[in-house]
Amino acid sequence: MDNFARQGRPDLAMDALRRIAGSGADVSSDTVQYSCITLLRTRFDKVEWYRVQSHLVTEMLELGIRPGIPMLNAMILNAVEACDYQTAQAMFQTARANGIRRDTITYSILLKVALQNSDPNLVEKIMHMAEEDGALPRNNQLVFCLVVTILQIAQAAKTDFVTLTSRYKTMLQFYARYCDLRPLQELGIVLDVYRETKVTNVVSQPSPQLLAVMIMGYIRLFAGIRQVEGLYTRYQSLIAQDHQLIASTAETDHVANAFLFRLGRTKKSSNKCAVILRDMLNPPASTTVKVAKPTVQTWSIALRTYFFNNQRAAGEKILQMMRAMGTEPNQVTMNTIISGYANMQDAPAAVNAMQQMEAAGLQVDSYTLKGLTRIINRDELLDALRKVAAKPIETQEAVHTTEDTLKLA
Repeated sequence: MDNFARQGRPDLAMDALRRIAGSGADVSSDTVQYSCITLLRTRFDKVEWYRVQSHLVTEMLELGIRPGIPMLNAMILNAVEACDYQTAQAMFQTARANGIRRDTITYSILLKVALQNSDPNLVEKIMHMAEEDGALPRNNQLVFCLVVTILQIAQAAKTDFVTLTSRYKTMLQFYARYCDLRPLQELGIVLDVYRETKVTNVVSQPSPQLLAVMIMGYIRLFAGIRQVEGLYTRYQSLIAQDHQLIASTAETDHVANAFLFRLGRTKKSSNKCAVILRDMLNPPASTTVKVAKPTVQTWSIALRTYFFNNQRAAGEKILQMMRAMGTEPNQVTMNTIISGYANMQDAPAAVNAMQQMEAAGLQVDSYTLKGLTRIINRDELLDALRKVAAKPIETQEAVHTTEDTLKLA
């Protein structure tokens, strides 16, 4: 079955399954079910794949297969990827009614439904189901999935500050239900109601990934600029003290990037960005944790900070530092630079950056063109484009495409 599925022959795979069923073998065995999973997760038709897979599921059930949780997870995932959320939830409930013990993967898949529908209430329902199934409280991975889904729902929605802060409160409620509050208390990112909460036997130590998500949630959804600045000071102090759990969150760039992005929103607070980069490049000698160096995403955020706060010299210095550290700009970085120059109404510099982008093998895309439209004086921009029209062929094509697009804008 597996070989036929990988060869793109569902007809032969199903014929093999029919033969297995006809021989009297146990079609619900793990071996057969894992072959069914391969078949269900293979895309045989890019357009009608879900209809094909649904037909396969129907025939498998008619042959007597009783799906276990791995196969059921594959079926639910197919429904979610096809945006058939009603069927996904129905299968989830069917598993529950038939006493099939759902696992972390099942809940993670269903959380995708909550995310796609921006439904925090469904996240809470999933949490209670997991408790009833005994999957919680002692499952850090599932707690992480619950909390990060609330953060993703909040970030995806264009909503008011009150709603954003309420989403952080929900994250905190979920966290406090299952995990040790002391790291958050030491960071000062708990609400008053949890400030003096003592640790009980029910809670477990959070993973560094979960703690990082809580810090990012506080930065992005709840705190004002001064609160974020204060948090950064405490955060760095705890890293210097070699607080193993909190310092471990600095092993990736995610938390530092969240600080950079938030503090780069205003010119006054953007001064802190240089400090953040310095701390990543030269972490305290007292910490035993390997602090992450700036990534291309880190540098891109820093560039955006300075260019969009009209701090051109600082932005260009950051670009030099980035290259000196051995990191080359990617598509996002170059689009940020082009948009930054355009925001400062420097058409020649924006077009020159576009040429550099092409020379590096990166393609002009819709974000590049959108960035260029920030230039108010279109004649000046078109003139800058015409001056480079005699450059190499690949640049000519990008220039002419850009020029045509701008004339239509």
